[in-house]
Amino acid sequence: MSDKTEIQHQLAARYVIGSMRGGARKRFMRLLMTTPALREHVTFWEQHLYALTDTVPEREVSPKVWNQIERRLGWTQAEQSRNTWWLWGFSAAAALLLLNLLTFVAPFTPTPQAIERVAVVQNDDAQTLWLIKQQGQTLMVNAVGNIEQRADADYQLWMLPQSGSAPISLGLLPQQGERVLTIDTQINLNDVAALAVSREPLGGSPLDVPTGPVVFVTDIVIL
Repeated sequence: MSDKTEIQHQLAARYVIGSMRGGARKRFMRLLMTTPALREHVTFWEQHLYALTDTVPEREVSPKVWNQIERRLGWTQAEQSRNTWWLWGFSAAAALLLLNLLTFVAPFTPTPQAIERVAVVQNDDAQTLWLIKQQGQTLMVNAVGNIEQRADADYQLWMLPQSGSAPISLGLLPQQGERVLTIDTQINLNDVAALAVSREPLGGSPLDVPTGPVVFVTDIVIL
């Protein structure tokens, strides 16, 4: 194994384990978008390390705790009648805190309408740009603010598969307001390892891969 390959192998291990954080993790995820060899290293470590999770018993949320979390985040029906969920203004830290809470509470059976995943796209100054909520094959996207408005370009959302295969386009992001993206059923959203945003010509990338710069990368939080 060459020195370059060994470095890629070790970086992929840190990425999968979760010890790679902050700017280093974002730079690594940008490289994943354009480096097939790096995706192969990530797939190797995922296959070897994720198998360990099969030995850990699943723990889910009780209805009481889930209702309390929903009320605190403003996810109740009454709140929805006054404001859309996009005004909740929670940050990536709040989403991660919610994930930690779900790790330590008792089981329950989720309803079909339960939110599956949430992603918060931020810039380098930790300002929230887009909030993305997944329900089934639907992505509900809201442009929160702080987005550089471009009349000559579009922002395109990409999925980085856990399998290490090439990025998959999920559609164009709104520069303001809300947009619902309906994802083809052939795309397995449960296979997403991360999301990335590239800046493309109007109408999106002319190819099946990003042609413009990858400007933002984010993890997706599973609820």
